[in-house]
Amino acid sequence: MAAGGGAEDIAIDIRELRYFVQVARAGSLSRASTMLNVAQSALSRQLMKLEDELGVALLVRHGRGVRLTRAGTTFLEHAHAVLLQIDQMPGAVRSPDSSFAGHIVLGVPPVAGLRIAPSVVVELRKRWPQASVQVREGISSSLEEWLLDRRLDIAVLYNPPPLDGIALAPILHERMVVAGPPAKRGEAVAETIRWRELAGLSLILPSLPHSNRRLIEQAAIQNGARLNVAFEVDSVSMTKAMVKRGLGATILAYAAVAAEAKRGELTLRSIERPPLISTVSIGMPRERQPTWLAEELLALVREVIAQSVADGDWPGAKIIGDYVR
Repeated sequence: MAAGGGAEDIAIDIRELRYFVQVARAGSLSRASTMLNVAQSALSRQLMKLEDELGVALLVRHGRGVRLTRAGTTFLEHAHAVLLQIDQMPGAVRSPDSSFAGHIVLGVPPVAGLRIAPSVVVELRKRWPQASVQVREGISSSLEEWLLDRRLDIAVLYNPPPLDGIALAPILHERMVVAGPPAKRGEAVAETIRWRELAGLSLILPSLPHSNRRLIEQAAIQNGARLNVAFEVDSVSMTKAMVKRGLGATILAYAAVAAEAKRGELTLRSIERPPLISTVSIGMPRERQPTWLAEELLALVREVIAQSVADGDWPGAKIIGDYVR
């Protein structure tokens, strides 16, 4: 296997990949040596040769075995994917398209992931039972980095900024609301709030560069509003728990708080003049030709999102336009 490495190509032997993966799994050269039935000295030489070819340390040796470096963790992900594709090649070329055996990595943010990822995986298994999918969860800023690093094939992103290396297809808009603690007995809560009134609230918001925080900060500047951020919390579920306890208010997409509002656990106010709209997009690496499976998964993700909106499972959301390949 040859991989581009600047001025020269780096030739990596498949055996080196298998040895490295086994050592990483075993956490010990001696255990991996037994599993592979290879002399420990020969195994060590192969790993050192691999590190020399890559020009980075993949493993740290210590008294109890080995552990992965940061570069080793990244390389392990790619090694897994390469070996899986190699192992599936014979079946892929002998099978019809319906049995296509590829591997794909999908990135999803927490809230949207819970809503769509199970349906995407179920449908993928129905259509291409031999294909494998890895689902990685992260906030949108992390997903953007993983797309640029080619660690994801497709990602669902909230309010992504324009990035040279990512092709974006906006798929839906959803309105943002101010969520506050449950109303006290007999307390009347306004249904709307204006931007200038936000200064009077103690807000619980995610830290930068979280996509929601970027959106809220930009809109506040455009509308001359000052924000009083009391706490920075990146977890949506933790933020909602803190709001329920009366520690402040937050700004989230309506779909993220609709269930709690219906149960009377939170009060909601729409932001007016102008409203605050969040955009959900599908992102793919721009400089790489999508594989057949990536194109199919992209269409499937869009289909599942559109169906979720149509079924009312994504309240407050509206599909916007068609994805253009």
